[in-house]
Amino acid sequence: MKTSWLAATRARALLPLAVGLLPLARLLPLALLGCVATGGGADNVPTAAAQPIIDPAPRPGAPVVLIAMPASGEFLDVRRTLVAEIRKNFNVSTYVVAPSTTSKEFGLELAKVAPTVVVAMNNGTVNLLREVQHAWAGSGPVPPTVVVMSSFLEELRPTLTNATGIAYEVPGVTAFINLRSISRAPLKRVGVVYRPLFRAFIERQERLAAREQIELVKMELPKDFGADQLRAALQSLLFDKHVDALWMLNDNGLIRSREFLDQSWRAVLRDTRVPLIVGVPNLIDAQSPLGSIAVVPDYDALGLQTANLIFDLSSEGWQAQAHDVELPLSVKTVVDVKQVNGTVGLKDDALRHIDKVVE
Repeated sequence: MKTSWLAATRARALLPLAVGLLPLARLLPLALLGCVATGGGADNVPTAAAQPIIDPAPRPGAPVVLIAMPASGEFLDVRRTLVAEIRKNFNVSTYVVAPSTTSKEFGLELAKVAPTVVVAMNNGTVNLLREVQHAWAGSGPVPPTVVVMSSFLEELRPTLTNATGIAYEVPGVTAFINLRSISRAPLKRVGVVYRPLFRAFIERQERLAAREQIELVKMELPKDFGADQLRAALQSLLFDKHVDALWMLNDNGLIRSREFLDQSWRAVLRDTRVPLIVGVPNLIDAQSPLGSIAVVPDYDALGLQTANLIFDLSSEGWQAQAHDVELPLSVKTVVDVKQVNGTVGLKDDALRHIDKVVE
């Protein structure tokens, strides 16, 4: 029996759950676990909500959903619709995860609340949960987890115990089709650069794009690369492969910092008329142009979808590992209209296909 602080605390506080403990799969490289999840990513979230987060009054005997999340806008949007849907069937306990939150603190909260299921929002929260699950391994069951607002969930899932969730990434082909629907220029070839870690993900996206007669022109980067190598790869896609658009993955290895973006993506795109498809809306900024179009989950709808997933798991005996990762059911298209019009031109009815214009 473990004698660590975590096991001892858990033994006192955590209620038995109808969930079996599964062995943890291999750990992914840390490079994946720092990927961008939403605007600002996992490492740049406020430590406190702009307004207090108030959970519904608890009811005796009701199962508990612990929502672990940063306290910033998009996460609060997801939580609002999630709580509205589950409050009649579950008690809700919200735990705000800040950049300074430790796995020990998170583990103590899990032990205190003893949730029936955990909803983990963003990569930073998932990283903490993984550390807690490792510390608890072999000492009893851990609650099932529903992961939302976290990057590359399909790749991340094998590192967690009894977890499922909803992918943050909308399939690339959805964004390609949306760009094609508003652009006067043809879209037949989309260029993408990626690290070896994401090879399987890119191959899945390639097959999906082919169904829409769009060729994904791939260029794999070395495991370790700098701005010079990224710039050279992008130039090759643009000037040697003659792609119609570029697609940026939600990978911090490709983004890193504003300076890195200036030295790589902006340096290459500055003198071209090729749109950039991005996966997070904060990369679309009319004052400092970079991304042209993003197709992202509708956050209100994502909260409803998360609630439905929790109800499904409840009826399935909380076997989250048996439930496939879902794709977002509803998305929104964000476009820098001025930039797109200046590069490939906008169709007359383009605004009908755009949910948010950035200007």
